[in-house]
Amino acid sequence: MGLNEILLIAVISVLLLGGVIFRFALSYRDQVKSLKEQLRNMREEHKEKRHEFLKETKKIIDDYDADLKKRDEEIEKLTQQLEQCDEAFRRNNGLIETLEADVRSRDAEIERLKQEGEQCDETVEVPPHKNKKSKKKSK
Repeated sequence: MGLNEILLIAVISVLLLGGVIFRFALSYRDQVKSLKEQLRNMREEHKEKRHEFLKETKKIIDDYDADLKKRDEEIEKLTQQLEQCDEAFRRNNGLIETLEADVRSRDAEIERLKQEGEQCDETVEVPPHKNKKSKKKSK
């Protein structure tokens, strides 16, 4: 084997090795392109899902806000009703106290009039009634 043959075998080996390396490079390049495409698709999906999530979250928050507003309005309405009932209760208590005072004053007046009536009865002596029939019988 001469130097030319060894050199030829070495060149062919280097060319074959270069071809194999080139093939691996092309294969990896295709894989990198595929992975980049998948990554882009995943980012778009993530962006869409995030957008949907934000929409759903906003809708849920709006629903909660509406529920809270209704609850607050109902609480305000019930508070006003409670205040009205308290005011009516105070008015009724005042009226009851006034009426009780009136009843006490009338009771006192009735008691005073009874005492005056008793005093009048005591001062006025009733003359005893004489029965005419009893006199005739005794004579």
